Amino acid sequence: MDVDDGSRLEWEFNPESFVDSDEANFARIGIPGMSHPRIQFSSGGERTLSFVLRLHYSRNKDVAAAIRKLRSWLYAEYSGGRLAKAPHRLLVQYGGNWEDEKWVLTKVAVGYQRFDREGNPLLSDVAVELLEYIEESRGMREVAGR
Repeated sequence: MDVDDGSRLEWEFNPESFVDSDEANFARIGIPGMSHPRIQFSSGGERTLSFVLRLHYSRNKDVAAAIRKLRSWLYAEYSGGRLAKAPHRLLVQYGGNWEDEKWVLTKVAVGYQRFDREGNPLLSDVAVELLEYIEESRGMREVAGR
């Protein structure tokens, strides 16, 4: 669901899996004569969520339109040739997972599988990758669910 305009995309089939990946950034400081570098925390890293959506004509009557909607979330809005708004923030609504987390779409990779006589897609697997949109720092206790 688009946080900024309320539009949404629904799909008929549940993804077979989700990959929820998190990172931390550490500086590696070489000290002459030491066997290993010193490691110093520098910042949190990116958190990504990736999965594959199966879009089928029975739910998304126009599979191509659903793919265009997904792709549109990769792009900013422009007015008069100038940046008006960054790409929209999204919510992923799947059970109780990721309920309060905002994301931005960073990748859409479409695999077209079946077509009608006019060449319109009837079935597509769409791999998406999202990057968590963080507005303020969060610490270990918030993540652990204190």
